[in-house]
Amino acid sequence: MARAYRRRAITFVNRVYSLDPHDRIEMIGGINSDKTRWSLSQVAAIALIEAGTDEFFVGTGAATVKIVVKTRKDQKYLESEREQTHPDDLVSLPSG
Repeated sequence: MARAYRRRAITFVNRVYSLDPHDRIEMIGGINSDKTRWSLSQVAAIALIEAGTDEFFVGTGAATVKIVVKTRKDQKYLESEREQTHPDDLVSLPSG
């Protein structure tokens, strides 16, 4: 049985400091509608996006920006879909 589709807002990121984009994010997380916290490793979030069961986004002022999976040198990582014009949408979030 397929899991229900979920759309989740990311409000915090645990990051590591690396110049390599696929190493910059360790975990993402946010707050559920019932006020409990959720967190996922970058690898787990990528798997959910690729499975089509979850979508992640960040709120940046008036905009809602989707998080996408990118690949560089055979390594997958998370990035905002507008990273080219607004670098660090994701990694600029507060640490959780």
